[in-house]
Amino acid sequence: MGKISEEEKKELLRLSKSSKLKKDCEDIKRLERKEKNVDPDRYIKFLTFSNAFINHLPKPFRKIEGSDFKL
Repeated sequence: MGKISEEEKKELLRLSKSSKLKKDCEDIKRLERKEKNVDPDRYIKFLTFSNAFINHLPKPFRKIEGSDFKL
């Protein structure tokens, strides 16, 4: 694992104080324990919202091929 920049450290400290982010992470943990088969579309929507919340630009979509996917 590489070193993180001072700017990234500041961002992580700022995010660590977010009660909304903490609640969202707790909700994910609870969901993972409760449901073994998570709906991929619902999970992707959550990740998209989370990335927007923490100010990350979404990556361009590329088709994922295969038949045996596990989250």
